[in-house]
Amino acid sequence: MHRRLPTVSTIVALALALTAYGTAPAAADGPPKSAVITAQAQPAGAPPPLKKFRVLLPFRMGITFFPISVANELGYLKDEGIDLDLQVANGSSAVVQQLAAGNAQMGVILAPNTLLGFSEGVKYKAFYDFLTLNTFDVKVIEGSPINRLADLKGKSVGTIDLTRGDLPLLRAQLQRAGLSPQRDVNFVALGPTMSVHAQALKEGRVHALNISWNNTVSVEAAGIRFKCISCDSQDLQLASETTVAPDAIFERDRRYVIGLGRAMAKATLFAETNPDAAIAIMKKVAPQEHTDPAFTKTFFAAALVIMKPRQPGKYGLHDIGGWERLQEFMATPAEGQPTGLRTKVDVKRLVTNELVEEMNRFDAEAVRKQARAYRP
Repeated sequence: MHRRLPTVSTIVALALALTAYGTAPAAADGPPKSAVITAQAQPAGAPPPLKKFRVLLPFRMGITFFPISVANELGYLKDEGIDLDLQVANGSSAVVQQLAAGNAQMGVILAPNTLLGFSEGVKYKAFYDFLTLNTFDVKVIEGSPINRLADLKGKSVGTIDLTRGDLPLLRAQLQRAGLSPQRDVNFVALGPTMSVHAQALKEGRVHALNISWNNTVSVEAAGIRFKCISCDSQDLQLASETTVAPDAIFERDRRYVIGLGRAMAKATLFAETNPDAAIAIMKKVAPQEHTDPAFTKTFFAAALVIMKPRQPGKYGLHDIGGWERLQEFMATPAEGQPTGLRTKVDVKRLVTNELVEEMNRFDAEAVRKQARAYRP
């Protein structure tokens, strides 16, 4: 059944999403009829029959989403019965729309879009936490006297542009820090080139950057050493990015949903054990990210940090409190800004940790051994 959703531009504006790049997937007819047999029909312990699943990413394939690509390249997904059809949508809001229309079976979505889509009637389960730290943080140059958000009064904050979805969330954060986003802080659009952001910070044209984890790597590569002024506050630790499956898929194909999570968990452990091996695998997937080996290594190290499980051996574990805090931010309009979330949702109906134990049920030492022995 198709559900009507707000337009992509409306969701991006309201859901505080990243502006992302890529091509929206063509409509799919779903898994082939020959693969409709469900895992429940198989004998206990038997490998599930191979079944095609379309999984959507919100922007380009690469290191940012390495657990899926590494899992696919190493055959972990096939081991779980998943014939992967990995495609790129034009942002998280487009992933929500495609899932609602039945054009994909699972997807990676920014947490704000996940909340908004659910509040608008798209019924899915967030079952695997993809990023365990904030996607965006406010950072200043090392040695700056600015140590907290309240210190930004009368200062300038750089961002890519003034229409991006991350800016309303920043305004809400500043307002909670006791500032007037309209009067106390000057927002400066610096464009998409991260070397420009680095130069603006060096020259004092901006005093801080509102910057994503992956763009942080690019700015640091231009010679900046950062100090984060929003990383240590528990109140500012919010849900970031998750993996979802529509309710029908979650119930009918539960074994495969678990399988995707388990494959990603194994791939992440593989990468933690031997980052160079995972980088070699990703070079085949996204060669454009591997022209500068030193940068690639730094980028991958940052990805491992932001994907580190909240608890040892608990890959995919959500922080329910982070989802609740994000909802409060989205539901409270910043000064002069419309609310992002018109209707609050029951987070515990949307976000689940019920599959975490099964997703992490695998021979971890065998994965480590494979990683240590891997040769490109």
